[in-house]
Amino acid sequence: MMATAAAAANLPCLPQTWKANNPKGRHKVITWERKTKSPSLTACYCSLSETSPLFRAAKHTIDTYIKSGMVIGLGSGQASAMAIKYLGHQIRAGAFKHILGIPTSVVSASEAAKAGIPLGELGNSSQDRFLQIDFAFDDVDIIEERTLISVIGCQRLQGEESIIQEKLVLSMADQLVFMVTKNQYKRGLEGSVPVVIESLNWLETAEEIDDLFLGDAEVWRRPSIGHADPLGGDFPLVTSEGHNILDVIFTSPIASLAEVAESLEKVDGVVEHGVVSKFPCKAIVASESGLSIVDNIPTNAVGGV
Repeated sequence: MMATAAAAANLPCLPQTWKANNPKGRHKVITWERKTKSPSLTACYCSLSETSPLFRAAKHTIDTYIKSGMVIGLGSGQASAMAIKYLGHQIRAGAFKHILGIPTSVVSASEAAKAGIPLGELGNSSQDRFLQIDFAFDDVDIIEERTLISVIGCQRLQGEESIIQEKLVLSMADQLVFMVTKNQYKRGLEGSVPVVIESLNWLETAEEIDDLFLGDAEVWRRPSIGHADPLGGDFPLVTSEGHNILDVIFTSPIASLAEVAESLEKVDGVVEHGVVSKFPCKAIVASESGLSIVDNIPTNAVGGV
C-alpha cells in the first residue's frame, strides 16, 4: 500500500523562484558589545546569545569559517537565519569586506537583503555553473552520525525553498558546515525523505518507490494546501520547476541514507531527492552544554567549543 494513516505534518507550501537585488552594506568599526544604531538588532543578538544553542552554532560558524572576499552559500532554516543576521551585523561592523552571498531559497535571499549582505544568484548559463562558492552553511532536518549524510526539505514551513536549488548551492561549495541540534544528530534516523519527481506519470514513479521500501515506508504526494493524503489531495504541490514532491515516510529506523539515495536515483521519473552527501563537510552540533564540531573525514575529529 502506498500509505496508511501515518502523519504527514509540516508539509511545505508551493515553492517559488528567488531573486534579490544587491544591497550595499555600510561598514562601521564597532565592537560586538557596543550598541549599534538599531536597538532591536542589538536586543535580538543579546537575547539569542544567552538562550539559544543554535545561535551559538551560527555565531561560531561565521566567526570561524568566514573570511573577507568569500562567496558564501546562505542556507535555509532557523540556524541559517541567525547566521545570516549575524553575518550582516559583522559586515556592517567592518569585520568582513567583499562578501557575496548565494541564497539557497527565497527566504534566505530575503533575510540576506534585510541584513545588508550583497547577493548573487545562480542561473542556467554555463558561466553560472562554474561560479566558485568558497563556503556554505545550512540547516538540515536529520543528519547521520559519522557520515554526516543529511536530509533537507522535510519541514519547510514557508514553502519557498527549492530542494534542487539548495542542493546545487551546497554541492558547489568548497567547504560546507551544517548547524544542528543534538537531537538531530544520531544513528538509526527516523523521519521522511522528500523526493522531487516528474509530474507526468507521477503515480508510476510513486508505486515503484513504494515497492523499493515495502514494509519500511509509506509514500505520500505532497499537497500545496489542505491536508495530506497518499495522492496529494485535490491540490498537489507543483514546484517552481514544474515537479511534484513525494514524501517517503519511514516507519522504521533508516539503516543507511546512502543506500536510500542510491536506490531512489535508479528510479525513472526521480529528478532529485533530499539526501545530501558531501565530503568533506562539518557539523556543528549544538546543545545546552556547548558545541561539538564533527567532520566526516575518516580520522574523525571531535572537539568542544
